[in-house]
Amino acid sequence: MARLIFEKADGERVEIPIENDPLSIGRGTEADVDVGDVEVSRHHCALLLWEDDWVIKDAHSRNGTLVNERRVEIAVLKDGDIVRIGKTDLDFHTEKPRRGRERYAVLKMLTIPEAAEAEETEEGEEKS
Repeated sequence: MARLIFEKADGERVEIPIENDPLSIGRGTEADVDVGDVEVSRHHCALLLWEDDWVIKDAHSRNGTLVNERRVEIAVLKDGDIVRIGKTDLDFHTEKPRRGRERYAVLKMLTIPEAAEAEETEEGEEKS
């Protein structure tokens, strides 16, 4: 089972069990999860189950979606990741381990070319 934990602007701490797939996250009643942040788009991003992994996908939001301070369009989440949308940090927790770095790298190459290039550069530096 997975869950999101965050704090609304009014200080209310919210814990959402993730039971449905997909789960839309945004601002207002149109989203499955309303984070109550004016810097968040109405349909900001969504969580989707892909095989055994939870994937976050940005919905072409104005301010973007960040996972552990890196802007993403799509990313496989692992336990303890911090998803930032607007001024809100969503703590992601799951009991299922992700399948591995290879699939995450493939997702990045398919959707975010500059991220894949940066990772290739990092890997080349490690081998030197």
